[in-house]
Amino acid sequence: MFQTMPSIVGRSLGGLSSPWPIILFSLYSVYLSSAMTFPVLGKGAAGLLLLVGILGGYRLKRHFYVLTATEKWLGTSFILFSVVSIVSFFYWPQSRESRMHLEDYSTFMMLVPLYLLLRQFHFNVKCLVVLLSLAAISLGIYSLVQEFIFGIPRSGGAVNSMRYAGVSLVLASISLNVILAFRQKTLGFKILLMLAVCMGLIACLLTQVRGAWLVIPFLVVAYCAYLRRTFPPKFLYLMIIGAVVLTVSVSQMQVVQGRVQVTIDNFELYQQGDAQTSIGARLDMFKAAVILIKEKPVWGHGLHSYSPKATEIRQNTPGMSDQVGVWANPHNEILQVWVEKGFIGLVTLLLLFVVPAYLFIKALKISNEAVRFYAMSGLSILMVYAVLGQSVALFEHDVFNHFFALMVLLFASQIRVVEYMEDRIGLGGGLTSNVLADYRLGCSGLMNLDTNLGGKLPPSEFLKVVVAFIFTLPVTS
Repeated sequence: MFQTMPSIVGRSLGGLSSPWPIILFSLYSVYLSSAMTFPVLGKGAAGLLLLVGILGGYRLKRHFYVLTATEKWLGTSFILFSVVSIVSFFYWPQSRESRMHLEDYSTFMMLVPLYLLLRQFHFNVKCLVVLLSLAAISLGIYSLVQEFIFGIPRSGGAVNSMRYAGVSLVLASISLNVILAFRQKTLGFKILLMLAVCMGLIACLLTQVRGAWLVIPFLVVAYCAYLRRTFPPKFLYLMIIGAVVLTVSVSQMQVVQGRVQVTIDNFELYQQGDAQTSIGARLDMFKAAVILIKEKPVWGHGLHSYSPKATEIRQNTPGMSDQVGVWANPHNEILQVWVEKGFIGLVTLLLLFVVPAYLFIKALKISNEAVRFYAMSGLSILMVYAVLGQSVALFEHDVFNHFFALMVLLFASQIRVVEYMEDRIGLGGGLTSNVLADYRLGCSGLMNLDTNLGGKLPPSEFLKVVVAFIFTLPVTS
């Protein structure tokens, strides 16, 4: 098995047959297939990826190649976010809840070794596309089953609906990125990708999470900007017309109109002094957070400080929503980090987005289609998280932490791998003969970077990816 599968899903840059690519690909498969529907298994897969990254450190001596300045900043941003959290934990009084927060925040630093391992392997982009597409389709099916068979409103798999909506939207956008990045695709891939986009959007829609819905206009603007630079004007106009038609059609759905009307009613009640609504509660949570930030703007109040201190503010403020302080966060990532870790923590949060964004935007300028796909997908994650984070705390939940870190590091690593291989080829050396042959001819299952998804994925390879994914899908009621 280790002689066949690694050549399908990826290969070591050293050219030697290695079990590492299939191990990493299998763990990513388990994670993507279970993170939203069977989170215990998803957490286990994420933990194993972390462990594999650490154990893979022994390869660095023989397979390490120079880190670019952007890569160093990427690792530094992950480490700083965790280090500032650790300092805050030890500086302020500790509690069980603060220790749990620390575990979530430490994830970023502990996954840095995984990036150093991922950048040693060149994964087959076709297999990654199939895997990510199947993940989006599975979430759509799961949501439809929950909604229409089991009658579960606001379907969210086995996790919070907000997290389910965010991840579903990211996976839908990733499949759309494949459609836009690769000009030529077989009919089978087109069907798979379109189905993945639709099912991912359906999963997001059925959650009825307004914060996730608000991300979609931002994504549309970003896609229009990309299409304006890379496609003929006629294609851009068609996409805009299609987006408008789709938006109008979706807005007429009862579930959407109902949520919009509730939002309007909540704002009207809040203006009348009634804060006992979902919108009113959020606005009062924001007020309490701003008060706490003004008290200690630089260093913050410490991990898990919002809930007890916001409760005090609520008790001393007549008319404030009774939900203030009940939740461990103010339902806003920026306010959450600023309250807990001060302005210094806020800077580390911004770096966590700005540095990967710079890396991905820079990669968009590369003509290679696979690199553009990885860059667009990375930016999709950042955009969804940045907008969604205005109505929910992101990184105190392991589901959001794991997905963000694992996917950003995967996409960033593969961008660097392609750049490295092209540099070696341009210099006329540095790659073993079989890796060079795989790169130029696309043999042995290794993606040929000079081709695209127009090349057929052999049925045997496609079936192996599908079977591996299906067997990792959890069976839940």
